[in-house]
Amino acid sequence: MWVVRVMSLVSVVIPTYNRAAYIGEAIRSVLAQTYPSVEIIVADDGSTDNTQQVVADFGDSVTYVPLPHRGQPAATRNGGLRVARGDFVAFLDSDDLFFPDKLVTQVAAFGAHPEAGLVYSNVYFFREDPSQPTVHALDGLPSPSGDAFADLLRGNVLAPQAVMLRRACLETVGVFDENPDFFAVEDYDLFLRVAAMFPAIYVPGDVAAVRRHSESISRDAANLRSRFILVLQKMEAMYPDLVRQHRDALNEGYARNHGAVALAQLEQGEILPALGHLVQAFRYNLRTPGYGTRAFLQWVRRRRVRGRGAMA
Repeated sequence: MWVVRVMSLVSVVIPTYNRAAYIGEAIRSVLAQTYPSVEIIVADDGSTDNTQQVVADFGDSVTYVPLPHRGQPAATRNGGLRVARGDFVAFLDSDDLFFPDKLVTQVAAFGAHPEAGLVYSNVYFFREDPSQPTVHALDGLPSPSGDAFADLLRGNVLAPQAVMLRRACLETVGVFDENPDFFAVEDYDLFLRVAAMFPAIYVPGDVAAVRRHSESISRDAANLRSRFILVLQKMEAMYPDLVRQHRDALNEGYARNHGAVALAQLEQGEILPALGHLVQAFRYNLRTPGYGTRAFLQWVRRRRVRGRGAMA
C-alpha cells in the first residue's frame, strides 16, 4: 500500500510553445503554492519567441527542458515527465493558473486515500481576467469518486489542470500516448487507463483557472469528439473484460460522441458526414438503458447549465 511521505515532492509539468506572454504568470502561480515541496518543470516544444528567456528569469526555481518542435502536447508533457522526480505529478498549461491551495489540498487527499491513483477537483474557465469565470468545468457533469472508469467511458470530466497523479501509477499504466491520432485527447486516454486500475478521488473546490481563447486546441468540436471515439476503441482493445462489465457506459459514450460530432458537422454545413454519425449515435443509443432517453435528458440538462460556450 502506498503512503504519502512527509513533504512528498510534487512535480508540476508546464508544457509550452510560444507562450512568452503568459508563462511567467503560470510559473508564479506555482511558486505561490502553500505546499512547500515542489519542483517546476517547463517542457518547451521548440518555442520561437522569447519563452526561454522568460523562464530563465526565474533562475533555479524552474527546470527548463528544451525539446525539438513536434506540435504534440503528449510528447511535450512526456518530455517533462522524463526529468520529473516527484512522488506526485500535476500538469499546468502555460496560459493557465493554479490557485494557491491546489497542491496542498490534493496531496492531503492522497494521504487520506493511499489506494488512489488520481485525485481531481474543479476548475473554471476565463477569457482575459482570471477573476471573472465564465463557466466551471464540472457544471452539469458528474464528479465520480472511487471506481470512476464507467463514468469516464460516458464522457471526460477531468481537466488536466484539475488532476494530480501518483507517479507510481504512471509506471504501471504508462505515460501520454504520442500517437497523432490522440492529439488533444491524450489526457483523456491516460486518465481512463489510470481509472481502469486505480481509484480516482474527487475533492470539491476550484484548484485552477483555465484560459479560453481563439487558439485553444479544443475549439474544433468535430475533430475532438472523433478522437474521443478512438480513445473508446482503444479502451475496448486494452481492457476487453473490464469494458464488457461496463458495456452500457461504453455504448453511451459512443452515442454521445457520435452525436456531438454530428451536431458540430451540421453547424459547419457538412450534411453527409453528419448523417453518418447520427446513424451511429442512434445505433448506440438503442443499446443503452431506456434507448438513450436518460443520456439525452442529461445532455439537455448539461447544455442548459453550461451554455453553448462550454464543452459538453
